[in-house]
Amino acid sequence: MFRKLRLKFIGISTLSMLIVLMIVLGLVNLITYKNAVDDVFNTLEFIAKRGNIELKKSEIQAFKDKEITIETQYEVRYVTVNVSTDGEVIQYDVEHIAAINESDIADFILHAYKSSRSKGIFEYNFLTYAFYKTKESDGSFKIIVMDCTRNLAYVRYFVNFSFYVGALSILLLMFLLSVFARKAVQPYVRNIEAQKRFITNASHELKTPLAVISANTEVIEMTSGKSEWTESTVNQVKRMSDLISQLVVLSKLEEREDIVFTDVNISEEAKSVVSSLKTVAETQGKNLQYNIAEDLHVSADKNGIHELINILLDNAVKYCDEEGSIILDLRQKGRNTVLTVSNDYRDGEGVDYSKFFDRFYRADESHNNKKEGFGIGLSMAESLVRMFKGKINVSYKKPRIIFTVVL
Repeated sequence: MFRKLRLKFIGISTLSMLIVLMIVLGLVNLITYKNAVDDVFNTLEFIAKRGNIELKKSEIQAFKDKEITIETQYEVRYVTVNVSTDGEVIQYDVEHIAAINESDIADFILHAYKSSRSKGIFEYNFLTYAFYKTKESDGSFKIIVMDCTRNLAYVRYFVNFSFYVGALSILLLMFLLSVFARKAVQPYVRNIEAQKRFITNASHELKTPLAVISANTEVIEMTSGKSEWTESTVNQVKRMSDLISQLVVLSKLEEREDIVFTDVNISEEAKSVVSSLKTVAETQGKNLQYNIAEDLHVSADKNGIHELINILLDNAVKYCDEEGSIILDLRQKGRNTVLTVSNDYRDGEGVDYSKFFDRFYRADESHNNKKEGFGIGLSMAESLVRMFKGKINVSYKKPRIIFTVVL
């Protein structure tokens, strides 16, 4: 159990950190990319409005917010092309770019010309370019294309760097968690172990006075005969003994880390349980029906599977409405084996089914003794299903309550 708790703590903490890093680094990278692209388009817009990128000293302050300086004209590589309405190149200026020859102009601007957008980014000859397109008064287009390979290369470098930083952070976190996880879960483990020790010790201590009470009651019955008082005492002693036994079983159930799974014929186990409880249901005026597929096998513990089916079917018989019906259904569904146990339960509306697997929970909050039970049977069923790496849930479809186990 300690190992499972430790691994679960490490897994949840690592996943939480991974989600936080993905969100934070994702936002940082997105903002970095957006700023880089905005800077490129601001420069293109500046060139489109002025016709060039030359800047006088007196204009430096006016364009400071656009991050354009006198030196920008020597850093930015761009080409200006005028295209007619039918796609023919009217004139072009390649003075500020070296990677494009005059013979490549038509092919180079093809993407920008065909694009329905006024600005965008494309790749050409393994380099990245941004374009800005404006429509002239005569219907022709003026297209400015700028080399932004270096601008976006910085962004890609930052993305790669943040990925490696994130991966290193996760690995470091996992290492630290593996070191400190023991201390983090130790208080919880101590509480669980103390609870189990208390249940075990208390059960041993309670068995002695119960044995004395039982013996004294038998003596009284032998000397004075049976009465409603002695019979009530005997019933309560039996009830208390059953409760102690179930508590001990429940406390030890999840400690069985050495359990060996074998191939279990669950169909045979289900038939055995139905056979043992069918008479009980009939004597109470309830109709027990079953539909069990033949020769279904699961990997589990044979006694545990028998106990699981017995708990669910006994619970259904116990809480079924008078003259109601109980149905057990066992079938193969894909790769899973599905066990369904349902019964008539008119009072099932408005019940908090999320608590049904809590220890000592009973839907009848008055804990009326007319229906025997302590509210720990379903908790044992859930522990067994979890031990078999399956799933169990409860639902209500008027007028029936349905327990479903998937193994």
